[in-house]
Amino acid sequence: MSKKVTLNIDLDLYQILEQRFKGDEQGLNQFIVDAINDQLKVSNLSSKKEDDLESYLQKGSSGSRTYGIKGQGW
Repeated sequence: MSKKVTLNIDLDLYQILEQRFKGDEQGLNQFIVDAINDQLKVSNLSSKKEDDLESYLQKGSSGSRTYGIKGQGW
């Protein structure tokens, strides 16, 4: 299911998109959807990496051998 979204963009960006797609609304729509999806993937990957590292380091208890192997001790 899809929803309609209205975007307000500056005139320069509009002209660039107009030149590139020359009235092809489906092409423009797909370009915008792909750009948003790509941006969301990048931001999700970077936040997931930070979360994974943090959770990995917190798995071992303080003073345990596995905790030290993770670089958090001896």
